[in-house]
Amino acid sequence: MKKSIYVKGLFLGLIAGILWGITGPLGQYLFDKKGVVPDWLVPCRLFVSGAVILMGLYMKRKSDIFRLWTDRKDAIHMVIYSIAGMMAVQYSFFVAVEASNGGTATVLQYTNPVMIIIYFAVFRKVRPSGKEVFAVLLALTGIFLLSTNGNIHTLVITPRGLLMGLMCAFFTCLYSMIPGRLLEKYDAVLVSGWSMLVGGIVLAFWRRPWTVRVGGDFQVWGLFLILVFAGTIIPFIASLKAIPVIGPMYANVLASVEPVVASLITFLALGTQFGRFELVGFALIITTIIILSWKKEET
Repeated sequence: MKKSIYVKGLFLGLIAGILWGITGPLGQYLFDKKGVVPDWLVPCRLFVSGAVILMGLYMKRKSDIFRLWTDRKDAIHMVIYSIAGMMAVQYSFFVAVEASNGGTATVLQYTNPVMIIIYFAVFRKVRPSGKEVFAVLLALTGIFLLSTNGNIHTLVITPRGLLMGLMCAFFTCLYSMIPGRLLEKYDAVLVSGWSMLVGGIVLAFWRRPWTVRVGGDFQVWGLFLILVFAGTIIPFIASLKAIPVIGPMYANVLASVEPVVASLITFLALGTQFGRFELVGFALIITTIIILSWKKEET
């Protein structure tokens, strides 16, 4: 492989992580400064993102994009993935952002590998390796410090923010585990496009975003479009193009820049203050991500 192609792959992986990192802070700004709520933002973002991806695919493949729905089992699987995976992750994430802040919600979401390790250890009786045990302890310590700032008698994050952040991590596990059957038969872009569209439609009927008044604030609509394109479509495509070039290990390591970017933007641009023990908690969880990313490729 040419060095220039490999460097391009690294660049695309890094760009994906950075762009994903802006979504939490952008959501926080819309919630805090513009009165936007997750019940409007999430279904609209999913629906528009899914529609744009599928329209792009339709221009290339025409009716082939509907083949997934001709198989009854695949169709059922897609609906389950769209609701329990894509929709659940996105909605719980932005509710966590609203209840805490963009940086904290993003870092909590990235504890999902720890949940998978615990699940396999408890329910599948798979003994974790030494590195995995160490990573779990790091993550649990990080969550404790992030939640309490080192004081066991107080919570510096709202209970709702902590709960929804950890729920987001749980749903992220489902998001990564459910679509295996679909990804064996269809490419990831098609699966993600349909899951966004279906998830957005289901969430819209549940949360009824049309009852929320957004008005004609051009900044709101401009930031919404940034979330759709720069925070969803572009990083997703960049990540898919990077993985075949640099491999999943380096892609996962580069993705760990997401919580770093989210935390920095939350602090520098939005003025959210973090205690010193909270910052240590951030560092421990991010270290956990890197350890488990490297480990994943070795096994």
